[in-house]
Amino acid sequence: MLWDRVRAMRGGVARSVCLGVLAAFFAPQLGPSSAGAQADSTHYQTLQLGERSRGMAGAFTAYAADGAAIWYNPAGLPLLEPKLLQGSLSLIQRRTLKLTGALVSDGPDGPGGEDQVEDFNLKSNPNLPGFAVAAFAVGKRKEELDNRKPLQIAISAFVLYNVSLGGDINFQDEFLRTNSLQFYQDDRASYFAAAIGHRPTRNFSWGITLLARNRVVEHVETASLTLGGTQDPSGGSPCPTSPTIPFCVFDASQISRNSVFRMNSWDLSLRIGLLNLIGKRWRVGLMFQPPGLNVGGKSNLRFELTDVVSSNASVDPGLSDSIFANIERGARSPIPWELRFGVSYVISDRVVVAADVQFVGRVPGGSIAPDIPQLEGRANTSGILLADSTKRDFTWNVSFGSEIQITKFLFTRFGFLTDNSSAPDASDTGDFIRPPKIDRYGFSASVGGAKNGKGLSAGVSVLFGKGTANGLDFRNEAFENDRNFLRVPVKERILIISVGGDIGQTADVVKTSIKEKKSREEIEAEEDAEREAKAADMEEETDPELKAAKQRAIEAKQEVKDAEERAKEVEKEVQELERQKKIRAGENLDPEDQGAIQGATQSGIETIR
Repeated sequence: MLWDRVRAMRGGVARSVCLGVLAAFFAPQLGPSSAGAQADSTHYQTLQLGERSRGMAGAFTAYAADGAAIWYNPAGLPLLEPKLLQGSLSLIQRRTLKLTGALVSDGPDGPGGEDQVEDFNLKSNPNLPGFAVAAFAVGKRKEELDNRKPLQIAISAFVLYNVSLGGDINFQDEFLRTNSLQFYQDDRASYFAAAIGHRPTRNFSWGITLLARNRVVEHVETASLTLGGTQDPSGGSPCPTSPTIPFCVFDASQISRNSVFRMNSWDLSLRIGLLNLIGKRWRVGLMFQPPGLNVGGKSNLRFELTDVVSSNASVDPGLSDSIFANIERGARSPIPWELRFGVSYVISDRVVVAADVQFVGRVPGGSIAPDIPQLEGRANTSGILLADSTKRDFTWNVSFGSEIQITKFLFTRFGFLTDNSSAPDASDTGDFIRPPKIDRYGFSASVGGAKNGKGLSAGVSVLFGKGTANGLDFRNEAFENDRNFLRVPVKERILIISVGGDIGQTADVVKTSIKEKKSREEIEAEEDAEREAKAADMEEETDPELKAAKQRAIEAKQEVKDAEERAKEVEKEVQELERQKKIRAGENLDPEDQGAIQGATQSGIETIR
């Protein structure tokens, strides 16, 4: 209905409205995005959680060697430390968009003349989103698992994306009257997760993650327009009653349009994971997420439109029409099915590579906002600037990553990924806003250190996108056909700088180490006490021959002890040389070696032990 009345403005819309409204149309895609990536409801691959997955570009379904397994593959959980606390924080996320030909309007010669075409550039702001997970082992220790517990439980909380924006857009018509459009939008998806992983055998594990998503959307939009009318130069310039315009205008009408949409949706989803060690270098992983299930929430749309005829109108002055509606229904924000398959391979005792492929299912068409039946087809009541369609297409992505140990305590990771959009293709023109369809690819890298089960790393990700988005067509022809939204080319750049850390040395490990240390100290103390007692006994001996024999016995025992220590050191040296020889010859590693390499790279997290 607003667009119907705006047609009266036609070619008289000034350039200021074009730039202002265009900024409003694209700003909803530029808000800060949490959990380590510029994610949104049409992208499913950019999310980077945890210490390793960030640097390895999300190639983590088979690797699954830290707390991010709760998202990528819960089957990796039982391979973690008995107790683990981990978090990550994105320090900077910078996103830029360039829309080519995003603004089209009639030229100075009016309809039929040469069109005016302009590009548009937009930038986002940095933000500080985070991810946290805690995991701990339960159950009885099993000897076949090297005295480790077979069950692991984990809990996590993170924000998938968080978009907040607003604006006050002012523009002038052909009579230089100022019109305005104010809007505010907030779209946030928060996740709370609980998972369990079980390791029934040394080389196989499975896991399930239950995710509760809370999506909150609020969109407030108010338009105040003065439309129509005829200039009256006889009153002089400027207009005595409105000094901001050159001449008074008669027979005009005042349009006030208000839309307030709110949604609070709760949805559940499951992630089922499998993980298996094949041979002595390979590991494969599988994760499947069925479509989500809505379990609660509601949406509310409050719409009001008032059309007041000016008091100086020549016909029926002061008459007005008004429409008010307040509709409430259940929330609707579908979660698609997802399938991930991954593989990892140990190249050497210092290098691991991994690859993932991801498939995301389609979502049927619909709207997150309720309809107002009496206005169907006449107005986008949820807001001109709200892309409320739930329709999503099938999409797929790949990612490749590697982890390299540089020194005993220093490592680096890098990777490549795609992040294709699930937004549906659209015709060249339309009468409502659509989400941008931007397919991305990018690179990631990180460097960090780990010692005694504690790790810290810093990483960077750079993504490049190309696709289509909404532009605005203010030509006379577009208003007549009600096709004011163009599909225009767009290029995108995303920069993410993040840090992360984990604490994997648990109380159990610390207590065990303390007990072992105390035991060794007690044994050494007893041996020292025994030697001192024998030495004292020898000194007290008065028989020279017996005293000499006791002295020789003490020295012989010390020589035996020293020889045993030297033998242990030589045996370790031989084992290390044999292992290095196998690696140089290209032979398979032992399962224990593969577990240590794939599991942590000196971070203290053992995976197959």
